[in-house]
Amino acid sequence: MYHTFKLTALVILIGFILMGCATTKMVREIPTYSQDQEVYLGEDLKLKIQDAYWTDQINFQKADAKFLVINLSITNIGKKTTTIKPPVFTLLHEQGYEYEISYRGIAGGGPSDNFIEKLAVDRLSPLIPVRGKVVFDVPKGNYVMIVSEGEKRDKGLFYRGKDLYKYRLSPQER
Repeated sequence: MYHTFKLTALVILIGFILMGCATTKMVREIPTYSQDQEVYLGEDLKLKIQDAYWTDQINFQKADAKFLVINLSITNIGKKTTTIKPPVFTLLHEQGYEYEISYRGIAGGGPSDNFIEKLAVDRLSPLIPVRGKVVFDVPKGNYVMIVSEGEKRDKGLFYRGKDLYKYRLSPQER
């Protein structure tokens, strides 16, 4: 009888474990690329980091820490002109700190330098890359940049949606 009780308890325990495994949400690891690789953003768009560099100052704006400037391009490889919701870029430090982009470094350069603004208002013609910058004001260190779907909310701002990719950055000093 004692053995039957033990066996029943074991079967119930295994059932709970299996039920827990079935209901546990699977965490999807997003792919990581080097900064010189092109990735698809949807079916007809390609994103590429042209280069990344550290600097103390941009357009007479001094960084609180260091500016990490990332030059990007998106190319419409489809047959028709299109518009997109701009992706959201987040910088992730190797120790887990997350940073959003800073508009200070590109404010003096005008909207032509601001990659997010260009994507929000420009129509993307086939095979013509749209180029611009995203800037982070962060302590110098090792970072990956997370590219996420942009979700438009109130006041026309874009917020971080589903994470799509990570880029391992290799910034140069300027």
